[in-house]
Amino acid sequence: MLRLHGFAASNYHNVVKLALLEKGLEFEEVVTYVGAGAKYRPDYLEMSPLGKVPCLETEHGFISESRCIVQYLEALAPGQGLELLPRDPFERAKHDELYQVLELYLELTARRLLPALLVGAKAHDSLKREVQTVVTKGTAALLRLGRFAPFLTGAAPRAVDFAAAMHLPVVSVVMRQIIGTDPLEVEPIDAFRRAMEQRPHVQRVRRDAEPSGPLFRAHLRELYG
Repeated sequence: MLRLHGFAASNYHNVVKLALLEKGLEFEEVVTYVGAGAKYRPDYLEMSPLGKVPCLETEHGFISESRCIVQYLEALAPGQGLELLPRDPFERAKHDELYQVLELYLELTARRLLPALLVGAKAHDSLKREVQTVVTKGTAALLRLGRFAPFLTGAAPRAVDFAAAMHLPVVSVVMRQIIGTDPLEVEPIDAFRRAMEQRPHVQRVRRDAEPSGPLFRAHLRELYG
């Protein structure tokens, strides 16, 4: 059986969890937090070299990086459950283009302010301005590239839609609480997010994540003080 290492408060963990659920694949979740190293789970680095979550354990070995895992799942069960990736080469490239914008210019940019949100670290004004500028540009790119019909790539959801469902709320929380404004609060992004929240597997992931946040913050306090 596939084993998904990570924790339910991680949006990247939940992207893969959604893909597994939508593909109808059996899997087991193994709680593993970030921060692997000398103080915590040095053995995990043999599974995920950067100590990141999620990591998928298969009969052949381990795979880290959520996008790589999702690609593996579609190749593993191409005719099962939801088709996560478009088959047409151009449509696949446009899907991956959207995914790149979502991760690089929205989630990973906003993530730079997560220490301020989670542990009250100081966020300098220059960093705030940089994050706001890039997230605003990323939002504009998302609006230009997305079809919103009702999903980002068309009538059926794909992997990028599940990534967006998990990543965009993180971006919004960071922007609202640290910057004071959220460029993502516009149509048709709001309508897309409402459509994704109606999906049963998205609702299940949200329920599973609710008790995980305090446990993760306790882990951070123990690991980093």
